[in-house]
Amino acid sequence: MHTRELAEQGYTLLEGITTDEEAAAAVGVFGDLVPQYDGSLRYQVQAAPGFEERRYSKSVNTILVHTEAPGWNPPPTYLALHCRVQATCGSGHTELADMRQFVASLPDRDRAALYEKTVDWVGHNTGGVGTEGVRRPVVEVTDSGQEILRFSYNLLTTGQYDPPVDASVDPEQLPLGSFGIHLAEQAEAFFREHRVSVLIPENHVLVWDNQRMVHARSAYRDNRRHLTRYWIAAQR
Repeated sequence: MHTRELAEQGYTLLEGITTDEEAAAAVGVFGDLVPQYDGSLRYQVQAAPGFEERRYSKSVNTILVHTEAPGWNPPPTYLALHCRVQATCGSGHTELADMRQFVASLPDRDRAALYEKTVDWVGHNTGGVGTEGVRRPVVEVTDSGQEILRFSYNLLTTGQYDPPVDASVDPEQLPLGSFGIHLAEQAEAFFREHRVSVLIPENHVLVWDNQRMVHARSAYRDNRRHLTRYWIAAQR
């Protein structure tokens, strides 16, 4: 059932997962766990001091629409979030939307640009850990004909993945200039209209197709919120 849901709607929710070991086994059905930015198979998504003014996973701020690790070649096929402690403030939702539908909704000229204009996708995180990055279009077509989608509202509008909340940058300094801002604003508008919003229950794992779906997170106030993230690589 879960494999079918991933293929059909781009995401699925696994129930009754209480430990790291159970989570690894459950998501391992979809592919191989791969190291993340710091080389670990698990990353703890939990608010920490020092990130109060940034749009970053370890802040409580809104995180805008993106795919995970667009600077990796390839990006992880699937992403999984295991909820250990759910926020009790009524927020902290994981939000998803199908990027393929967004691409299909664009005017011909804008849609063609997503296949043709290349972007320098940074490969490291805020801490400077990761890869050298890649230069690819938003929609990469592989030799086998598969489409891999990469996106980051923040990168296209500020030149950073995890910018200060009030960041403002000259369009000439951005990866796709004014067109990138235009594209990001279109994507954000599409996302707000078509998103699926999931407040992941404790002991559940949300899995989604990271090469197809974009995701975001709503701001929250409960610093106890704690999820564990996994990257999964799979053969198409």
